[in-house]
Amino acid sequence: MVGGAFGVEPLAPMVRLVAIGLTGALAMLDRMSGSGAGYFPVPPPGVAWPAFSTAAAVAGTILLLRRGRRPWPATVLSASLFLCGIHAPYAALPERDFSLAALNVGKGAAHIVAFPGGGHMLIDGGSALHGNAGERIVLPFLRSRGIRRLDSLVLTHPHEDHYGGAAAVLSALPSGEIWIPEGVPREAFGPAVSSWTGTVRTVRAGVRVRFGGAEVLVRAPRDPEAAGRTNERGMVLELRFGILSVWLPGDVEGGPSVWGRPSGAERERRVLFLPHHGSKGADPAGWASFCRPEAVVAQNSRCFMGGILLPSAERFLLENGAFTVRSDGKTVTFLQGGHGGVWKCAWRLV
Repeated sequence: MVGGAFGVEPLAPMVRLVAIGLTGALAMLDRMSGSGAGYFPVPPPGVAWPAFSTAAAVAGTILLLRRGRRPWPATVLSASLFLCGIHAPYAALPERDFSLAALNVGKGAAHIVAFPGGGHMLIDGGSALHGNAGERIVLPFLRSRGIRRLDSLVLTHPHEDHYGGAAAVLSALPSGEIWIPEGVPREAFGPAVSSWTGTVRTVRAGVRVRFGGAEVLVRAPRDPEAAGRTNERGMVLELRFGILSVWLPGDVEGGPSVWGRPSGAERERRVLFLPHHGSKGADPAGWASFCRPEAVVAQNSRCFMGGILLPSAERFLLENGAFTVRSDGKTVTFLQGGHGGVWKCAWRLV
């Protein structure tokens, strides 16, 4: 009911029913969108939609005139139908910008990349042992962004806090392929990956793959056959689009020597995700000095204490919420804990 001095008691049952109905409808749509059943392609209008709208206007006008009524409602409704039809495909077009969202999954990592033209990549999926980050954090984020398919699932190294949550993602969404570092068997990434029937691609330093104008460059491992700790055999990535360069050193602890030569492009703006969550043994100060980033991202503030790492011009802590870097190739913006508009969320939900 409407509370306070203006309470209308008779409206209470009706308002309650409407609220229950809306809650149920939203829950159903959310469940459908997660499974992919709520996804449908939106074709371009072509000549069929204007022809259909015109026919509807003519038929409605004739029907209203035969009943002795004014025909303007048929014209207005048909015009509205026509405008909705020609604008719907534009609302469904993929974004033209590049974006990378780093989620707060606690210990571990999960990065969701959206490429210009509509491709998507998930880099690590958090842990499944402590609250199942894949089911609880990664999948809801993917669904909220309208992502129904992954082009690539990248698992940087076989530690459970990086690959554990990927099992929930693989069971819920189709994926084009899985990337793992060369020299590490797929069985090391858990039963979900070892039993997966799709393409598993092993990569090493020098691999370059383009996605809609952006480029993913594998910086490590350089010598997959060399013996070493799991972290040192992991995958190190650079993502490039226009003036933006995103550095993802993973959990390597050997310092920036694994990176190789930086590109050195003029006006390049770099974002550095501190290796091994910013732990002292991963040499975060050395990475910051080598990269010279415009923004540094870490899980928490420990690496900025006690002189381990001097604060950069901009720093972001994932414990404060998801961090997103977005670029159109010419400009770069940073956002933490942002949410899309109501209309965009509603459109992507259905």
